[in-house]
Amino acid sequence: MSACARLPDVPPPVTELHSQASPHSLLARWAEPLLQQHPDQAGLVLLASGTDAFLARLLLAANASDRLDLQYYLYHQDLTGKVFTWALLQAADRGVRVRLLLDDMATRGADNELRLLNRHPNIDIRLFNPFLRDYPRDMQFLTRYGVSTRRMHNKTMIADNTLAISGGRNIGDEYFDAARNAVVFGDLDVLTLGPVVDDASTEFDRYWNSALAVPVEQVLNDGDPHDQQPLHNLRQQLQEWLQGKREHPYVQALQNRNQTLSAHYEQRLFWGKAYVVADAPDKIRSRTYQSPLFGNLITLLDNAQQEVLLISPYFVPGDEGVAFLAALVARGVKVQVLTNSLASTDVPAVHSAYKHYRAALLRAGVELFELRPDASSGRENRRWTGSSSASLHAKMLVIDQRYFYVGSMNLDPRSIRENTEMGVLFEQAQLGQQASRDLQQNLPFESYQLQLHQGEVRWQEMRTNGAVQYYDNEPHASLWRRLQSWLLGVLPLEAEL
Repeated sequence: MSACARLPDVPPPVTELHSQASPHSLLARWAEPLLQQHPDQAGLVLLASGTDAFLARLLLAANASDRLDLQYYLYHQDLTGKVFTWALLQAADRGVRVRLLLDDMATRGADNELRLLNRHPNIDIRLFNPFLRDYPRDMQFLTRYGVSTRRMHNKTMIADNTLAISGGRNIGDEYFDAARNAVVFGDLDVLTLGPVVDDASTEFDRYWNSALAVPVEQVLNDGDPHDQQPLHNLRQQLQEWLQGKREHPYVQALQNRNQTLSAHYEQRLFWGKAYVVADAPDKIRSRTYQSPLFGNLITLLDNAQQEVLLISPYFVPGDEGVAFLAALVARGVKVQVLTNSLASTDVPAVHSAYKHYRAALLRAGVELFELRPDASSGRENRRWTGSSSASLHAKMLVIDQRYFYVGSMNLDPRSIRENTEMGVLFEQAQLGQQASRDLQQNLPFESYQLQLHQGEVRWQEMRTNGAVQYYDNEPHASLWRRLQSWLLGVLPLEAEL
């Protein structure tokens, strides 16, 4: 067990930095006239629907001419994962340099495909904080506790150092409204252009060149890296698999969309100041690391004057967080929090920790809402929690209808202390006002509002006909879920959630 606690013994990776966009790039030719009209500003497009968010990624891959840099926590081998891999292969085949950085949590069962993709002369793959391949992965959560349990949770895609997509989505069907008979996440990404993209590229380089980002050939047995036949076979298998899925409703929806940047995004751009805020990769190795991302958000919250809207699928404030939000309310700031209900969450363990703080939050005057599992029923154009909402996954913050944050960080101990996180902070009053207005309109019909009734938590559900239904227990949660929540709630797990 002592031997298994070590990190892989590998030489340091070759340092590589991003390059500036070529003015001849298709993406640069589209973006540059817009940027000239808005000097020193960033443009931002909200990607709320799953199909829109996936199409944006395909458009970046199809129009890139120089480089694609991608950083993800999870990358599933399902429909959207295979379509996305095919898009990256096509880009690499036409000479685009693809750097793919994956947290090794994402790779269970995918070693062979990663090994073969890495043989492409234009594709380089690195695994962040890799698991040992000569020892059972699940056991390493015990034998390498504090190493294997801490992960890179960042999500970003950058094309030609010109356009970038950041937010809450990993690569997988449940994040893009493509899942059938499974949990579908309500999520949010942003497409950005302008100086903020170079900042995102700089952050990507910091992770790519970290000693924790290990080239895949040093983790996996690569066989003969010069033998291209297995890669050719993989390409053929992907093509045949995708050909067999051409009648899938999701594939049809993507094929029927107009495939031009101008048609999709020019009329949807918000312009303002934007900042990338991110943890350093060495957070994984430190128990005393102070997250600059969390610190920046706390500073903004501490300076709020009127209104705070906070969306976090996993929300475990702790006593300190409750006191912080209570102090905001005490000085006249309206604080609204939206998180998952027990019926909608995909991680009951997190809910079991969060529920202990509900009564204290309500007593302090915080307005607390929990997403209904039927939130998307009959409602179109749901902009801030995603187009489908079996489970909330978006991480968003709006302060004083002026500052807008979207990223990967939940407000829970794991995001704050254990995993690395990143996001985009946007200063733009029109966007903040629109977000606030839409949330106020949608919250009553998409969530339960929690109240204190005779000292106990009660859930209020507003129905479309104007009727109000009250619940004294976790609404629409199965008996098994309630039992899980009770059992997990008595275990000392909060610091790990």
